[in-house]
Amino acid sequence: MKKLIFAFAITSMFALAAFAQTPKPPVGKATAASTPASGESAGASAGASTGGTGAEGKLAYINTGKFSSDIGELKSKLEGLNAEFDTKKKEVQGEDDALNNLKNKINNQGGTVSVQVRAQWMDEATDKEKALNRKKEDYNQIMQRRLAEVTQPVYDKVGKFLEGYCQQRGIVMVLEGGAAQQAGILLFAAQATDITDDFIKEYNKANPGSGGAAAPAARKP
Repeated sequence: MKKLIFAFAITSMFALAAFAQTPKPPVGKATAASTPASGESAGASAGASTGGTGAEGKLAYINTGKFSSDIGELKSKLEGLNAEFDTKKKEVQGEDDALNNLKNKINNQGGTVSVQVRAQWMDEATDKEKALNRKKEDYNQIMQRRLAEVTQPVYDKVGKFLEGYCQQRGIVMVLEGGAAQQAGILLFAAQATDITDDFIKEYNKANPGSGGAAAPAARKP
């Protein structure tokens, strides 16, 4: 059997609402799945039970956008990561609110004070905005790194499981549904070729999710 080649776009189920720009989650690296070794069954490499959706022996498509909410293992990791960043989110939100209040003060009361006072308020707003933007950038970089650390191992497992799932069912190619539609290469697909829900069910059965995000490694002084 030819190697199954696929790619996953990792999507985060959480958003740090305090960030002015929603950070883009890291994109999972393209993974070339290898065929089973001699004497090894395809099912052993996946651990998925037999079954099917009607896509056997056909092309199929999968909606990876549902992984973050429906794959228990991944969902628990993202919930843990969301909790990890809760303090930073609240910190940035507080500073964002303070900046907006100052801007409203300038807009609503700027005409009632002296030019010097208004200029002082504007300078203060400029300094606050610069500092806040730097903090947002720093936190965004930290979040992106942690997101990759926490989710990539799960997506690697999902990729290997998908290989075995397809080998068991004789599925020769899988398209990522959302990306294929956006690219204009998926104009029609019969419902039976959508393996998303069945694949997620089989993965959750073999890999029950538990625990949150792994704690970050201790930094050396």
